[in-house]
Amino acid sequence: MKRRFLPVIGIFLLSIVLIGCGDKKEKSNTTDLKKKQLLIYCGITMVKPMAKIAKEFEKRHNVAVKIIQGGSKDLYNSLKTSKRGDLYLPGSSSYRKNNLNDGFLGEYVFLGHNKASIVVGKGNPKNIKGNLEDLLNPDLNVVLCNPESGSIGKMTKKILTKAKIYKQATSNTKFLTTDSRNLTKAIRDGEADIVINWHATTMWPENQGFVQAIEIDEQYAKKKELLLNGLTFSKNPILVKEFLTFAGGEEGRTIFTEYGF
Repeated sequence: MKRRFLPVIGIFLLSIVLIGCGDKKEKSNTTDLKKKQLLIYCGITMVKPMAKIAKEFEKRHNVAVKIIQGGSKDLYNSLKTSKRGDLYLPGSSSYRKNNLNDGFLGEYVFLGHNKASIVVGKGNPKNIKGNLEDLLNPDLNVVLCNPESGSIGKMTKKILTKAKIYKQATSNTKFLTTDSRNLTKAIRDGEADIVINWHATTMWPENQGFVQAIEIDEQYAKKKELLLNGLTFSKNPILVKEFLTFAGGEEGRTIFTEYGF
């Protein structure tokens, strides 16, 4: 057994991105106080297209948009505890299905699909063939995501359980990490030779020089629907509805396609 576990961070809020600012700082601060705000909880993998959609939405409405990014489960736990915010975008539709009875997830729109791939270093220096059994190779540094923190971890568990190698693969991991961003970091830092991550992350400009994807057979890695959920406790229900309409429309879905979804 060659693994070490990284601690799961409760209420995992990696960062807050405030999109939009005025030409002059003093004028911007005064204006922002008058604006309504939308707070979006967004899984890390989808932050880039969501930020682009939010920026465009700001141009068309007198509103400021904040995005909190992190692992899908940690984000849900945060909104459930705080009962603050307006929208929630996890990395899989299962987060809606499994939490719907809580009563916090209201209207939703479909944005695209998320798909998992085997991810290796650029140029595939270890000549990894891309079979799931490669995760059992003791000569490879394997890093996987914890299923208790991120959507890609949950998806990885499903894939490997269906392939009947989940226990063996986790026993062969160097460590478990918390989310898709840290999976990419493990490869970039030379800590991992092979991971399972969301395919879209390999298409980001800042990652393309370091990683590449090998597709997993769809019998194991089915596409996962991305559903943007309005939050029932939102204090801005009209704006939430307008944002859902915009994001789920042709323009919003085209943006998601541009980012590999």
